[in-house]
Amino acid sequence: MQAIDPRGSSPAFHQPQNGSSHKSSGYVPGRIAPFRPPPPPKNQASAKFTSARQEARATIASSSDAQRHQAETSRKKRHKNTLICFAMSSFSFFLALGIILGIASKYAPNGLLVFGDNEKGSRNITLQTRFILIKDGGALHIGAEKCRYKSKATIILYGKKDEGDYVPTFGEKFVGVGPGGTLELHGSQKLAWTSLSKTVYSSGLASGSYTFEKEFFRGLNVRVIDQDTAQVLAAERFDTHESQNDSRKLQDFLKAQDIGRIVAIAVGDSAVKNLLDETKTTIQNLLGSKLIKGLSYRQAWALVGVIGDGQSSCNESVRDYVNHNTGKAIAQREFVTLDGQRFAVRAFSEWIDGVPKWGFQIEAVDGVILDLSEDVSTWNPEDQIVIASTDYSMYQAEELSLLPCPECSKYQIKVRETPQFHHIGEIIDGVDMRAEVGVLTRNILIKGEMEDSCYTGKECRFFNYDTFGGHIKILKNFTSVHLSYVELKQMGQQVYGAYPVHFHRCGDVDEKGGYNYQTYVEGLSIHHCFSRCVTIHATNGLLVGIMNNAKSGIAVLKWEAVSTFWIAHPNNHLINNVAAGSQDAGIWYIFHKVPTGESHGLFPETKAELTPLGIFYNNKVHSNFKAGLFIDKGVKITNASAADKREYLSLDNNARFRPHQDANPEKPRVAALIDRLIAYKNNDHGAWVRGGDIIIQNSGFADNGIGLTFASDGSFPSDEGSSQQVSDSLFVGESKNYGNAGGQNKYWGTGGVNNKTRALPRNRTYPIRGFQIYDGPICLTKCTFSNFVPTPDRFTSAIGFLMKNTWQITPQNNISLVKFGENVSLKIFFGKPGPWFEEADLDGDKNSIFHDVDGSVTGYKDTYVGRMDNYLIRHPDCINVTTWNGVVCSGTYAQVYIQTRNPQNLTMTMVRDEYPSNPLVLRGINNQKADFQQYQPVVMLQKGYTIHWNGQAPQTTFLYLINFNKNDWIQVGLCYPPDTTFQVTFDVFQRQASAYHNVEDYVPVSSMAELQKRRTEKIFYFDNSTGLLFLFLQAKYHRDGHSYCSSQGCERVKIQASFQSWPVSNCLMKAYPKYFQKPTVVKRMPTKMTSSCQKCGSSQMAFSSDPHKAYLLVKIQSPDKIELQRNQEAFISVNGVKFPLKGVGVLTVAIDACTGRVTKETFFPEANLQNLEDYIKTQIPQRSIVLLNTRGNIKTLNISQVLMSLGAVKPASLQNLGLFCFTYQNAFLIIKN
Repeated sequence: MQAIDPRGSSPAFHQPQNGSSHKSSGYVPGRIAPFRPPPPPKNQASAKFTSARQEARATIASSSDAQRHQAETSRKKRHKNTLICFAMSSFSFFLALGIILGIASKYAPNGLLVFGDNEKGSRNITLQTRFILIKDGGALHIGAEKCRYKSKATIILYGKKDEGDYVPTFGEKFVGVGPGGTLELHGSQKLAWTSLSKTVYSSGLASGSYTFEKEFFRGLNVRVIDQDTAQVLAAERFDTHESQNDSRKLQDFLKAQDIGRIVAIAVGDSAVKNLLDETKTTIQNLLGSKLIKGLSYRQAWALVGVIGDGQSSCNESVRDYVNHNTGKAIAQREFVTLDGQRFAVRAFSEWIDGVPKWGFQIEAVDGVILDLSEDVSTWNPEDQIVIASTDYSMYQAEELSLLPCPECSKYQIKVRETPQFHHIGEIIDGVDMRAEVGVLTRNILIKGEMEDSCYTGKECRFFNYDTFGGHIKILKNFTSVHLSYVELKQMGQQVYGAYPVHFHRCGDVDEKGGYNYQTYVEGLSIHHCFSRCVTIHATNGLLVGIMNNAKSGIAVLKWEAVSTFWIAHPNNHLINNVAAGSQDAGIWYIFHKVPTGESHGLFPETKAELTPLGIFYNNKVHSNFKAGLFIDKGVKITNASAADKREYLSLDNNARFRPHQDANPEKPRVAALIDRLIAYKNNDHGAWVRGGDIIIQNSGFADNGIGLTFASDGSFPSDEGSSQQVSDSLFVGESKNYGNAGGQNKYWGTGGVNNKTRALPRNRTYPIRGFQIYDGPICLTKCTFSNFVPTPDRFTSAIGFLMKNTWQITPQNNISLVKFGENVSLKIFFGKPGPWFEEADLDGDKNSIFHDVDGSVTGYKDTYVGRMDNYLIRHPDCINVTTWNGVVCSGTYAQVYIQTRNPQNLTMTMVRDEYPSNPLVLRGINNQKADFQQYQPVVMLQKGYTIHWNGQAPQTTFLYLINFNKNDWIQVGLCYPPDTTFQVTFDVFQRQASAYHNVEDYVPVSSMAELQKRRTEKIFYFDNSTGLLFLFLQAKYHRDGHSYCSSQGCERVKIQASFQSWPVSNCLMKAYPKYFQKPTVVKRMPTKMTSSCQKCGSSQMAFSSDPHKAYLLVKIQSPDKIELQRNQEAFISVNGVKFPLKGVGVLTVAIDACTGRVTKETFFPEANLQNLEDYIKTQIPQRSIVLLNTRGNIKTLNISQVLMSLGAVKPASLQNLGLFCFTYQNAFLIIKN
């Protein structure tokens, strides 16, 4: 039937003998249910795989006559869910045989290729081909949604770049679906990913692995190990060769150990010369040694035993000294920790060429058990899994393989490899940092076959490995595409349009497009790929379900940006997603003004930046290098030119997200809601959000360089009235997730509440901030801040400001109902000259300000907090806070937007008449090449100011009244040369229409007194003796909400000046003291509040990825002896309610696991501890959470067995307790079933 030649040449296929037959010779009626009825015999459907002398490839299609018939049928029956359940037939046997051999027949029945299967899942099939093209009625089925594939199906796409035939539109090395094609791949369902429920430690042990090796050090070297935790408790050496006193010390040391302690002993050099018989007897009796009494000079001896267990627990080895060598004496025993992890303790001793060596090792053995949040019984031995990083570096993600684990529950797995990094499995300081665990293995695998190294030329500048993987591409007008539980490995190419899964300009693929059964990809595992993961291009209505994406990013925009989720249009729903590591951003919303690339010209202007945001709910971003969530920027839509050398589609700063109803700026704004975002361990930003009307709520930020930054859309927003708000959220500066060295973590130092060594987001000097104010207006309300503690190296503050800020900052930044935890020692920091801040002298730095609406920040209600050296905002009763470099003032504040032309590169000096010795010098926002310069100082209202220049005064100046309410005013005097003539006009500027109206001319008056008397009129006064042009800026119209300008438009004054050339227009020396005013208080400072705010802070204790679960915040403090001497208290607290422990004994607290209500609180003094075990057994209700804490030095606590009924794997050693608190599943919570 066929001639076979491996891969290098093509098989030749023959036509069926009966040309009118539409059935192959292997077709068995009743065994295969076709996706659609076969066409009439004359319209023979074909599955065209290869032609003679061509490389292996596959095309599944119908003949031209059939196409018209099937096109009509497909329009009526798209997505018809006909099940394909079958046993292995003779047809599928031959088909499987052909596929395994890397071949296929020229014709398949009805254009339908179905992979065979059986109930046992033992019919494994491998297809190796250059490409598969499915179109014109052709179909490829591996399983069905309701009859999933059970065996192992593998499709290998092979070939080097430019080596095989290039198929237009599809390229090379692909699975392609064209018009009329059907691709149905349905692997066995398994939980795609879950999260840890208990922390996994590097080495698999909470105390870490232990390895110690040494040469010489004569005597007996001893290690004492905790049998419950594998922690080394003591490391001692006793020179029993030289000293009988050391022999007695060893005897006393061993007798002092608690029953059950693990002891490891190794001889260094020699140990017997002065080893007393009574010491040997002690070793024999306590540890069960049979060899100690026969130990001789320079023998190598090692022992591992358990205090009090006798000979049954002892493992030891001895080797004789011969010709300066002994061979290695190794002793080893295995144990299990309280949480079920097996570990080995080893000791060794030996002589090598006259050099004595000895050492100890403690490590996890027989695999490491992981505790997970969900039932993972669908995961199988030998499956590959990936555990996400829970640190700053995404390179701490680890791939591990599963072992059989009969002792595991359905919530546990065992992995073969020992983890190299910590992976958090708990909610830390209120933020869910549980590592995601995804299974990579699926029983349907499509992968690219790769070369050993890079060979393609230009790509090799960036990669030393082959990046020409396979890819799947789907085009418009396909019949049916559904991919579920399929593994894609080594897919994607560094070629435009070749991605692991690519829906290419498919249009509507749901009911709107005529598909009765919505197109979806679900449960895919995409890993070790080379360009993006799932690309949705000009395709609407595609459902993307739960997926794993491991070690593959989305590389776009000329290598300028890499993100996990790259979203070019906001009208997409993101629900329950995790972006666990990217070189740039985890989730990036970028805004294209027009469709780009191949979509250019196909669609009208997208208005992406005006389109309301889709649903954004319960997403997590962590371990991203630049930002977890990034909402900002557009792309350049013009080609490179002499004027702008940036390439087409390079990043551009021209887009601002301004969502409006129907994407129409004339219609009402629609606030973008970001609900339940968790952002932790992102190097730069947890979230950077630019635009207007964006709300973040119910979110948690921890361990980010900067937790959250809001940025507006301009010097004053063009989307008039927009603002940004964050509410009911938590900001944690430096949590108890201390991180790991390695995995490309670049920065390491001390910090946090306990000043422990930890991973750092940028470097040890970087000023960590929880919430950062850029410009505004913003609203921060009902948020909690914790763990912001500066170090000698860096300023760590709960609230901070953008560093080196040239931009404006509005006084309409409002903060209210915020709560600062006890571990916040720097609430606000305005910066100061030094590292990162440089000179801290740019315009935005100097004008930093916010409104403390209710006093929850400062203790003074309705006050403003600004930089301490800004005398434009001060009055005599303001309160300096030197640690903040800030000042707290009462008053009302606004801004003046000053725009100057001819010249436009001036430095402006603004002086308050009350503080002429403290001017504010502003450089301006624009660079010197701009057509105009702009300044935007914050001013206290009802005060007088003068303005001066470091060069010739500008000929044209605009003064905009920003954030002025009706009748608000200030007096300004602008410096000009003597004998200047002026044309001064007032108008109302409509920025949207770029038009102005209500034009009024100012007229001069002859004195300052007249000017001040007629303040509301359009008049000015020029004092020729000082060179100051005086006028009042007074708002005429109402201002609504957060609008910068009035309801009628932006009120402004234009000054056109005519004068002879004048080098410098600085009138300071003449202006003062002539116009000096004594400092006064317009609005009195409020009295400092003394009571705490009961409604401040977030209403939630924990922010997790399981928003429908309730959490208890439990803290147990059990001080040691030294801490007790310092009067540190012992207590248990539940959701902030403290239960103190004042005497020596044990405190128990029981909590109803269903309601979270404390049901019992019982203290057992040391004299009554014998009653504790019976109390736990009989008095605590079922379904209770049990908390235990001790105080004082308790000799014996006989509750080891009852703790096993509460979740301990084995009886714990509870003798000679200095302190104790029972820990289960990484929280002090035990549920009694």
